[in-house]
Order: sequence, then C-alpha cells, then structure tokens
Amino acid sequence: MSAHQSLDLVIQVSTDRRNSAALGLAGSRRQADEAKRKMEMLSRYRQEYLLRMNGNSQAHGTDSVRMANTRAFLEKLEHAITQQQRDIEACESYSNACFHLLNAEKRKLKSLEMLRDRRAKEAGRVENRREQKRTDEFGARAVRSSIAALDLRSA
Repeated sequence: MSAHQSLDLVIQVSTDRRNSAALGLAGSRRQADEAKRKMEMLSRYRQEYLLRMNGNSQAHGTDSVRMANTRAFLEKLEHAITQQQRDIEACESYSNACFHLLNAEKRKLKSLEMLRDRRAKEAGRVENRREQKRTDEFGARAVRSSIAALDLRSA
C-alpha cells in the first residue's frame, strides 16, 4: 500500500469518525431537548395541580386525609422534577462532551486533508522539476547536435 493510499484510508476513517461524532452530538441534543420538554411538562402539571387544589380546598374545604394525600403527591412530583433536572444536567454534560469530540475530529480531519494537499503540491513540484530537467536536457542535446552539425559543415 503506497503512502498516498494509506493517507486516503486514514482520511476516510477520520471522516467516518467525524460523521459519527456529528450524529452523536445530534442525538445528545435531541435527548437534552426531550428532557427539557419533560421538565416543562412536570412543572406545568405541578402548577395546574396546585391551582386546582387551591380552588377545590376553598370550595369544599379540606380534610386531613385529603391534605396528607396531596402533600405526598406533591412530594413525589417534586422528586420527579428534581430527578428530571438531574437528567437534564446529565444530557447537557454528554452533549457538551459530544460537541468537544466533534470539534477534535474536525481538527484531525482538517490536519490530514492539509497534509494530503501538501503532499500533492510537493508531488506536483517534483514532477514540474522533473519535466523541466527533461526539457533542459532535450534543449541541451539539440544545441549540442546543432553545434556538432555546424562543426561538421565547417570541417
């Protein structure tokens, strides 16, 4: 396998890794958005429940059993909201890590592409020098044969 083929293979692997990192970032952002939507839903539900509870207690009064059940339910709801907040933080942390991974993969790929471009330019320069040398040698031979032809005519 030539150096050119090896570099192309490494670039392809790096491209695949960058694409995979981009997909991971997109997925992590979707998870974070979903966790935030759940948090908003829980918060709205808590507000609606409190409003409903206040309206019912003023209209019907509240007995101790109903009040204990309401407190227990609100504690469970608060626990769910706290857990959802932790989930949001975890999703955002993971999304941040995916973002940094994607940037690192982009930098690696760009470096490899720059290396490939430099090698191609260098190969072009080498070929140009080789072609120039051939042209110079051809010209020098033509001049020598012209001089030799002139020397033969004058002799």
